[in-house]
Amino acid sequence: MADRYPRLFILLLLLLAVASCGRPAAGSGTVIYPAAAVITMAQREASPARTGAVAVRDGAIVALGPLAALQAELPAATVDEQFAADYIMPGFVEPHLHPYLVGLLLQMEFITPHDWTLLDSFHAGVKTASGYRQRLSDYQAGLGPDQWLWSWGYHPLFHGPLDRAYLDSLSTTRPIVVWHRSFHEVYLNSAALAALQIDPALADHPAIDWAAGHFYETGLIAIAQNLMAPLMQPERYSAALADGLALMQRRGITSVGDGAFGSINLAVEYQLLANSSWNRADSPIHSYLLLDGRALLAAHGYAGVEAVIADSQAFNSAKITVQPQQIKLFVDGAAYSQLMQMSEGYSDGHRGEWLMEPAELERAMRFFWQRDYQLHLHVNGDLGMQLTLDLLEQLQRERPRSDHRTTIHHLAYVRPEQLDRLAELGGMVQANPYYVWALADSYAEHGLGPERAANMVPAGSVVRAGMPLAFHSDFTMAPADPLLLAWAAASRITASGARVAPAQRISIDEALQAITIDAAFQLRREEQIGSIEIGKRANFTVLASDPYRAAVDGVGPQLKDIAVLATLVDGNVNNVPAPRVAAHD
Repeated sequence: MADRYPRLFILLLLLLAVASCGRPAAGSGTVIYPAAAVITMAQREASPARTGAVAVRDGAIVALGPLAALQAELPAATVDEQFAADYIMPGFVEPHLHPYLVGLLLQMEFITPHDWTLLDSFHAGVKTASGYRQRLSDYQAGLGPDQWLWSWGYHPLFHGPLDRAYLDSLSTTRPIVVWHRSFHEVYLNSAALAALQIDPALADHPAIDWAAGHFYETGLIAIAQNLMAPLMQPERYSAALADGLALMQRRGITSVGDGAFGSINLAVEYQLLANSSWNRADSPIHSYLLLDGRALLAAHGYAGVEAVIADSQAFNSAKITVQPQQIKLFVDGAAYSQLMQMSEGYSDGHRGEWLMEPAELERAMRFFWQRDYQLHLHVNGDLGMQLTLDLLEQLQRERPRSDHRTTIHHLAYVRPEQLDRLAELGGMVQANPYYVWALADSYAEHGLGPERAANMVPAGSVVRAGMPLAFHSDFTMAPADPLLLAWAAASRITASGARVAPAQRISIDEALQAITIDAAFQLRREEQIGSIEIGKRANFTVLASDPYRAAVDGVGPQLKDIAVLATLVDGNVNNVPAPRVAAHD
């Protein structure tokens, strides 16, 4: 018995040694990324605004702090120094970008008022009627005899009038489809009307000018199924989606919220997206699909819409998620078309359009509000905002809700007092500040006048009202470029180089929140993405320089010009694709 205890002690030590061999050392499987700065965009007081390194394991953030502290805490971790001289931010969140627009428009020829650089082509802007017609004619002449002409970017304030007679003069046999810059309008020649089998009975539709071949807003919706079918052929559509994905990756986007999924055909749109590069396990983005309530109600009615929405959850995959309990509705017309509803009208006497008649909008808002949906509302003009606020206030009286996060999309022109009222009602704003750069100059001379044009997209008033503010591109209403949007809001510089309504400028910090944490908040994804905090997804955007030291005044290196070097999604590094063409201003 004398040696029993020593032998037992030795056996215990052996068992402990064996057990420790099966347990990973602290930090095993972890990668630490040191950086010139890790900019966290965290809103919690306990989280640092900046630090020196971030640790990632199994696609999630597991530690933050100075590099030495993380190495001490996680001694078995691998230190990856590839971004040691760079700036790591939360992956940029693009909360309103339509995959179907990417798939459609990147098949078309861009002839627009302003320059566009795509993956493999540069399209110089054209601002005159003669220049536009020459470009369209030249493009038509270069097509094969059986090819259709699809073009996007026409705007009458820059390019003059357009109608079916002119398009017929280009060709009476080739179908020609010219899409307005807003995407809310289209012009067809006679050959396109015939090829698309557009019903002549639509000539009496109030938003269709049959003689001119012009279809806009609800008139465009009336022909959407016919019009989109030739562009939604899987091979070409998927190739366009792949190009769009590369464009977004180049601009640091790691998460995308669709602005209205199912606008054309829910099943077809899903199938095309699911079979594309967006749905691969190695896709460099996550997609969050917001369903188009207007389209679903039109297709299935109030009695059937909830079942369709419930069934859409079957679409979910590792990279695609249908947003639960969220819905998109539409109030007034497009900013690029000057069809938003304005309380004081337009200087030339034309009027705006309702995308949903007020009575139908009220019915739809009440239906989804009573079922605890987050409402996302397309609103552009101050009269559209007035209707929206009145309905929201009525719904809050009937059935009070907290944290409903009703979100106004676009915000082309509203009054500051309307934003104060929206804040009081618990709403928030998701805006497109590129409108100021692209439109304020021309709208000062046409339609709005100098004061209203200067005060488009009043981001400063949103911030002062205390609401979360997010930015979106609504691609191609703006380039899919979050830093460009942040710059546009912080600078309020127009295409002519003028600065308008400086009181509506916001700080760089507020602008960066709008493309990270506030955008995630509006998608109800703030616990997963939008900031660099322990437990969140390891979604990062790596920048070549510090965005807080960039200029927004047009002098010196600009915020919009900072190079995106890489993105990380779920911890996987994605090197940014090299441009196929040189960038142009």
